[in-house]
Amino acid sequence: MKEFLIVAVAIFLQTSGIVTGDCDLRYLKHYDQKHCNLIQVENGCPVRYQCQNIPENMLLKCLHEGKLYSIGERIDEKCESCTCQGNSIEGASIDCAAVDCPDWEAKDKNCYMGYEAGACCPTEMCPSEKERKEKTCRNGEKDYNVGRYVPSDDPCLSCLCTEDSLGQTGVKCTKVHCLTGLYAQQIREGCLSIYGKKSCCITEMYCGGIQGAEPITSPENKDFLCHYRGMYYELGSTVSLSTKQGIECTCKVPPDFTCVRK
Repeated sequence: MKEFLIVAVAIFLQTSGIVTGDCDLRYLKHYDQKHCNLIQVENGCPVRYQCQNIPENMLLKCLHEGKLYSIGERIDEKCESCTCQGNSIEGASIDCAAVDCPDWEAKDKNCYMGYEAGACCPTEMCPSEKERKEKTCRNGEKDYNVGRYVPSDDPCLSCLCTEDSLGQTGVKCTKVHCLTGLYAQQIREGCLSIYGKKSCCITEMYCGGIQGAEPITSPENKDFLCHYRGMYYELGSTVSLSTKQGIECTCKVPPDFTCVRK
């Protein structure tokens, strides 16, 4: 029943989301790793989570894209070589090895490295000069050749200029899969998850001190307070990191701060 609830919450976050105002669901991915329950929503946006102690059996599971993996299992992620690793003391987390592509640079000066739809590694593409000019994907004022990635306004979409069997070009976008489980142990320990304004996934973790907002002493109701390192902070309060610059953390969706690199 507990495993079903976790998957249900993950699916809710992926499908519910009318993003309005300052609400951005991509900044809430770390809550899944702590198996927190979404308990309040307003205008299609999460307002508050409830995070309790994680059951011991769940500490030995890795969570990725709504699916649970046991220690030793390979993670179902096409272009990554990842497994669920861990022990009874530290718990489980995802570990990945670098994918080694055979070539990254074109051998022929008239060719370029591009991607086929669904491919993990680039291949050498050698279209004629005419094809280079005619078979492109337009984005704004710039043209992209077949096999080239096309910038997207949505950082959670990866878009590629492709060519179908009829020779027609078009942009094909797929959802970005975040390997949040890489940081599972630090997330469980209460460290801050740091996101980028132009990235979909967690970019780094921070476990040090914070400054800028005064903590609340002995609060009676903690429902709408953010919690970090044993201290509670008011909803809307903003803090900075003691040893990192350019990152702003705001108490928007308790109990964790939302931290974004400026």
